[in-house]
Amino acid sequence: MAKITAMSSLAYAHYTLYEALPRMAARGFKRIEIASFAPYCFHFNFGSPTPPELKQMLADHGLTVIGLNWSPGNACAYDESTIGPWIAAFERKIGQSAEVGIPMMTMHFGERNEREDQEAQLATAVSVYDRLGEFAARQGVRMLLEVPHLYTIHWNAEAVLWIFERLSSPNVGALVDCSHWGIIGYDLDSFFDSLGDRLWHIHLRDSAGPDAADRKQDLELTPGAGTVDFRKFAEALDRVDYRGDVTTEFEYRDVTLDEIEHQYDIGLKYLAKVGWEIPEAVSY
Repeated sequence: MAKITAMSSLAYAHYTLYEALPRMAARGFKRIEIASFAPYCFHFNFGSPTPPELKQMLADHGLTVIGLNWSPGNACAYDESTIGPWIAAFERKIGQSAEVGIPMMTMHFGERNEREDQEAQLATAVSVYDRLGEFAARQGVRMLLEVPHLYTIHWNAEAVLWIFERLSSPNVGALVDCSHWGIIGYDLDSFFDSLGDRLWHIHLRDSAGPDAADRKQDLELTPGAGTVDFRKFAEALDRVDYRGDVTTEFEYRDVTLDEIEHQYDIGLKYLAKVGWEIPEAVSY
């Protein structure tokens, strides 16, 4: 059965990274992922900690950072005025990731919409992803597309594969989040087979709700509280012999630190119950 290898700081979305890292280390994870977004979860935006500070914090807690899930907000693939600033922000953050030694980071491009020029928007995404993929390659950082993603222009498996068929940069891979799969409901075996060696990373969390762009889904549920079939997801990963990192990306907002730890215990217990392997040092 597939193995969990890392924990995301997104569990502590409304707390600082200074508060999150010691708790992540205390739980027993040695490999971690950092989440940081423009509207909330300010763990590693452009401010505190700085790259040297973050590098020292990780060393102090004995943690290895495997990735950065970062977003300055989505550009609109049909609006050129939003694309330039979005690219500039990513180029700056890629440089900071390289300075820290973060080996991978995400890039989310293009708001989901109902316009008639969907293929043109996807083509723009390919151009942007190739540009940033090659920029990041020169700095030793691999780039991830979280796919399919309910709120981006590649919100279904067909659009994702359209993009990957046309990407020329070998430095761009796929991150699959089972909370989005649980709602979208695409065929996992076919999708994983089609991605092939572009499948580089996995996120685990639960979800429920409709496949729509209305943001009314529950995408931040503790495993066991939603509708995701975690056993089926793990078995599909096993069939393609997936060997990369798997991050528990549980997300909690507006709750106490004690409740976060309680929910994390519940989530890890549930994942273990349905067959996921958890690192021996991790407490739950």
